[in-house]
Amino acid sequence: MAGDFVECGCYKGTSARIIHDYVDFGNSDKHYYLYDLFVHTPEMPHHAHEEHGEDLYDRVRDRFSGLERVHVTQGSLPDVLQEVAPENISLLHIDLNNAAAEIGVLRHLFDRVVPGGSIVLDDYGWQFYREQKEVEDSFFAERDCSILELPTGQGLVIK
Repeated sequence: MAGDFVECGCYKGTSARIIHDYVDFGNSDKHYYLYDLFVHTPEMPHHAHEEHGEDLYDRVRDRFSGLERVHVTQGSLPDVLQEVAPENISLLHIDLNNAAAEIGVLRHLFDRVVPGGSIVLDDYGWQFYREQKEVEDSFFAERDCSILELPTGQGLVIK
């Protein structure tokens, strides 16, 4: 399937590295785009994770050093997508823990997801993230798309 992989909210890059190695990106024509703030301050609308901090961006870049097809970008989403984002996406994984940011990413990237491409909404089914579910339900209903709630609490959309 045509299109690159995009992960919005990659944190430490763990899932991206597992997927990268499993799919064998080194022998493919796909690129993997990872986005995150990598830091947290108290005024941010999402909660902090244990390893957020000034050095996390560098640690994630180091995790993918030497892998030419992986692009790690630090910045606020969806704003940073104006600077760097692929034209065609086959996998879009969104884990921002923030309803406004997640909808902003969807507005910017949804049309770039290729037919048959997958969108994973990481915290879709969890009560703590109910606001995300509500706005995502509305977003996808407007586009006549269904969200499958997985046993993991994630939401899956096949475009």
